[in-house]
Amino acid sequence: MYTYTILLLLFPSVLWLAALLMLREVKYFWKICITHTLIFITYMTFVICFSRLLISHDEYGLGEMFLGYLLITTHSIVGFVQGLYLTSKKRLKR
Repeated sequence: MYTYTILLLLFPSVLWLAALLMLREVKYFWKICITHTLIFITYMTFVICFSRLLISHDEYGLGEMFLGYLLITTHSIVGFVQGLYLTSKKRLKR
């Protein structure tokens, strides 16, 4: 059980690092990083301030924590897929 917990916590970080490594050679790398950072700040602000709208009664805060983890993981997966797409697009141009 402990191993699965560690893997679940490391999964978004590994995908994020892999996406950064794939995107580092793209000419508009900094624009992508700034955009993803702004998106991250926006939905974390939503989770912190407005998660009560989605989760009506959350006595221990587990729903809010899960929602934050879900959004971070989803954002990491989207960033990874974007990295795969842009890297493959760049390789096909060669």
